[in-house]
Amino acid sequence: MRILLVQPDYVSGIGGFRMVAMPEPLHLEMLATMISEHDIQILDMRIDANIEEVLNEFQPEMVAVTALTTEVAAAKDILKRVKNFSPKIFTVIGGHHVTLMPDDFYIDDVNAIAIGQGEQMFAELVMAVQNQSSLADVPSIIWQGENSDFIHNPLSNKKIDMDSLALPARELTEKYRQEYFFLFDKPDTSVCTSRGCPFKCNFCSVHEFYGGKISQMSAQRVIQEILAVETDHITFIDDNFLMNYKRENEIADLIKAQGIKKSYSMECRTDSIVKHPELVKKWVDIGLYAVLLGLEGAGDDTLASVNKSNSIDTNNRAIEILQDNGVIIWGAFLVDPDWAQEDFKKLSDYVHQKKITHTQYTVLTPLPGTELYRQRHDELLTHDYSCFDTLHSVLPTRLPREKFYQLFAELYRQSDVMPYYDLVQAGKMTIADCRRGKQMLDAMASWESYVANDPILGVKTLPTMG
Repeated sequence: MRILLVQPDYVSGIGGFRMVAMPEPLHLEMLATMISEHDIQILDMRIDANIEEVLNEFQPEMVAVTALTTEVAAAKDILKRVKNFSPKIFTVIGGHHVTLMPDDFYIDDVNAIAIGQGEQMFAELVMAVQNQSSLADVPSIIWQGENSDFIHNPLSNKKIDMDSLALPARELTEKYRQEYFFLFDKPDTSVCTSRGCPFKCNFCSVHEFYGGKISQMSAQRVIQEILAVETDHITFIDDNFLMNYKRENEIADLIKAQGIKKSYSMECRTDSIVKHPELVKKWVDIGLYAVLLGLEGAGDDTLASVNKSNSIDTNNRAIEILQDNGVIIWGAFLVDPDWAQEDFKKLSDYVHQKKITHTQYTVLTPLPGTELYRQRHDELLTHDYSCFDTLHSVLPTRLPREKFYQLFAELYRQSDVMPYYDLVQAGKMTIADCRRGKQMLDAMASWESYVANDPILGVKTLPTMG
């Protein structure tokens, strides 16, 4: 059977985040390995938007689309275009948002909604469609019956053994490889060695998606993943890569023993770093150069308000450990719509004091499926998911909204160039990287760009980012 897997395009008009990273659609590459006996193509519409041409040339019998919250509208448009091309094509929608909010896709253009991890149902769904058999026995799907009603099948209780997973079908995205990047590393390859997170931050839905469960590859299986990567740089996209000291220590030893020469970036919690600072040094010795830290705020009050289960003292110590080891910190911070002007200054002063050169500021957003969404649902100003990109406030702001965005954009203005100069001197960045970094910051520092898609102020005609 001919099966087309589709990654939708970005929706947000703000150009900055798109300049920071564009990872490969690893989730689709993983789906493809499960059904390798079929004729499969992956279409990444962030790079190639001409779906009609692909439909005409490939003539798929099934089209499966993934969607995050901000991609919902784009995914619906893709499904409609597919059905307009041929109503006979079986359409599937899956992914993070769909699992948590499936009723958003109770539409005529959808034949089946996949709930949860693809390994729990996708191969069985493909087999049922190929054999034209009933979908009633396929676990973890919601499917459209003959009367256009959506039927809920029981959820799968299958436990995913990550060591048993086949390697991602990266050959299906090889034509796009040069376009995938993280920060200043291009091309980049994403590697996922674990799923789930034990923590329950109220703005995050990872814990909810995986039902609080965590699964990890063994160290030996991680090495297989690394050896299969052809690019010089790898980004580990685990939610907290250094969560299991014994495993990550063994991975580092195996990388060194096998003489693997690559550079690595990863996402970690600061408490994992503080518990084992010696592990950071070990990873730096084998190629670690950048870490994304969910620092969230400049004080314990902010961390407590989002149920971070961490402290500012721990954050500060982790920053010291990484900087002492020459690791670039990509600091992620939350900006609360309820902030007063002095709160913006407090955060700006903190970032400057800690000399964090790479920053990501996001508006605290009640994303569907999170505890925060349930708590603040009645306060939402819009249900237009394009506004849920964490760059717009979908809640009322304490400050006038124009002022809020002015101060938000101002966070991205960095006048102190000395930390960047130090990174260049240390060989961590090039002058070209610095220029590109300035372009990123300039894109994020234009407050009018945020207003253009604001749920309240967006009705005004204001300039948008290209």
